[in-house]
Amino acid sequence: MKLRASLSCLCGLAMTVSSLAQPAPRIGFVYPAGGQISTSFEVIVGGQYLDEQSQVIVSGEGITAKVLEHDKIPPAQVVDDYRDRLREVQGKLRELKRGDKMPADQVLPTIRHLLREAELTEKNLRLMAEYDRRRNDPKQQLNNQIGESVRVKITVAEAATPGIRHLRVLTPSGLSNPMRFVIGQLPEAREAEPPREFDLEHYRGGMDAVKQHTLVTPPISLPVTLNGRIMPGEVDEFTFKANKDQRVVLAMHARSLIPYLADAVPGWFQSIVSLHNEDGYEVAYSDGYRFDPDPVLFYKIPADGLYRIRVHDSIYRGRDDFVYRITVGELPFLTGISPLGATAGEKIEITFQGGNLGTEFKQKYEAPAQAGITLLHATVGGLRSNSIPFHIDTVSQEREREPNAGLGSAQELKPPVIVNGRIETPGDADFYRVKGRGNHEMIFEIFARRLGSPVDASLTVFDNDGNQIAFNDDHEDLASGLTTHHADSRISVKLPADGQAFVRVTDTQSQSGITNAYQLKVHVAEPSFSLRVTPSSLNARPGGSAKLTVHALRSGGFTGPITVRLKNAPAGFEIKNAVVPADKDVADIAITVPSAGETEKPVTLMLEGIAEDGSKTITAEAVPAEDMMQAFIYRHLVPVDSLLVDVRTPPPPPVKPTP
Repeated sequence: MKLRASLSCLCGLAMTVSSLAQPAPRIGFVYPAGGQISTSFEVIVGGQYLDEQSQVIVSGEGITAKVLEHDKIPPAQVVDDYRDRLREVQGKLRELKRGDKMPADQVLPTIRHLLREAELTEKNLRLMAEYDRRRNDPKQQLNNQIGESVRVKITVAEAATPGIRHLRVLTPSGLSNPMRFVIGQLPEAREAEPPREFDLEHYRGGMDAVKQHTLVTPPISLPVTLNGRIMPGEVDEFTFKANKDQRVVLAMHARSLIPYLADAVPGWFQSIVSLHNEDGYEVAYSDGYRFDPDPVLFYKIPADGLYRIRVHDSIYRGRDDFVYRITVGELPFLTGISPLGATAGEKIEITFQGGNLGTEFKQKYEAPAQAGITLLHATVGGLRSNSIPFHIDTVSQEREREPNAGLGSAQELKPPVIVNGRIETPGDADFYRVKGRGNHEMIFEIFARRLGSPVDASLTVFDNDGNQIAFNDDHEDLASGLTTHHADSRISVKLPADGQAFVRVTDTQSQSGITNAYQLKVHVAEPSFSLRVTPSSLNARPGGSAKLTVHALRSGGFTGPITVRLKNAPAGFEIKNAVVPADKDVADIAITVPSAGETEKPVTLMLEGIAEDGSKTITAEAVPAEDMMQAFIYRHLVPVDSLLVDVRTPPPPPVKPTP
């Protein structure tokens, strides 16, 4: 009696759990992670809680997506059931092989008829074969979070703008997280993978229905974008033909596609790229570019011939989400720009440094009115280069003036100001003299790594007699979610009574050169904040609400409460009593959605924060972001394109009968 009662309770619990709606979809990778303008191609989106009725949404204009098929590897007990059913008709299937009298065009229809008798479909058998492949592959790392997939046809219009987009999956249960997706200009090629082609006719003679194929990797024409993914222990190879004196650039995109992996160390696919000549000798190698984990190779071809690219993980890990793209060819590639920023609304001339830019490359530029970090690129021969950050600020900017190698020759700065400087020679130290109000806080801040510069800065502040009063090497900027080594320095220090101080800028690694540029911002400490909101995809029932987490990044000593509100929201969307409390950095808020019905497509929302500090009103736009985990422990707020909310009533899951 006790056992029967316990089983009854467990069955009741199972019924309660099964009656809950399926969670919203979650995606972990897209392969290939992009495609060329004016083409159509297929991609695989891997994740969890996907659905037969999935839709795919890609941000921006000019891209359409059609879901072709959904696959979910069944659990072991379901596969065993498929296998038992197949055995029931196995004898009849073998008879088809032994008998030669049946016309060839009747074989497949007969097999399908026998499968229907066993209540099996071709898809059941294909998923069973894939289950066996994964179970029997000693290198396969099973991961339920990327255990499902949808096959999608993507069409990119001719008018689509190149660059990074964000792809999401929409199912009857809701909207997924975003995944980066790149629209490029170059022809695309994929690595040669063993096709796992399902062949139903193989069941005539047994239960193995996967054909074996021989891989052929023909030489690839340049320029090209190569797509691949690394499985455990795998080394991918690509061959291309090049001519003497070609200046080839190989730029890897891996960590830039999937910034953080929660369950992998160091927290991303750490790719290695090497280049080999026709005799197999390694002629170039890269395991990163400056402080970026994604490698870049610059190589001048010494002789006509075939060259081979090899790609692998640094410690030979791998799985389906170790996805990469490599652009290869005589392509423009930016290594630096000068200056690193401009005043909002200012018209300036920017000098670009890098490879395959031709003569000195300059470009007129009008800075936008909105302060922040934007991305710039160069276009050479109709091809866009990589993008590089550019800092827009409201304060005036000036250039470093040499000599400024000591207190006696320090360049005078009048705050608030930004000076654009450079560490030109090993051991170079730049000095600046600042005059402000005595006994008041002054901020000294470096922008370098956040702008793509290799400078690893350190700041030292001295008083008028040369005594050190403050020092900083690294300062963590939580708003810079893609940075893992926060090498930009920042000091908040009270000026001496006479209001005068000197600041020294150096590079802790003694690096130098034309691209080792920095910005030093000097300004009076003022209370301020910025906001990040997570997640960037919300789901709610009609008339219900969606939970959003607001992260307040405070500065200048601001500790007051921050009110969060919607900007230009569609009718029916509301936020009530949404406040980040004083002295708190995180708050959960609720966005109420319309009760009139489901949205035809996800709705874009914008939020802002407003606060009072004495007689001053502070406002800041809330930046949508994903709260991503790196290597089991670290967390980062990674900005994305937009905040979307999907309003729908999730369908009830099928109710499992009580045994």
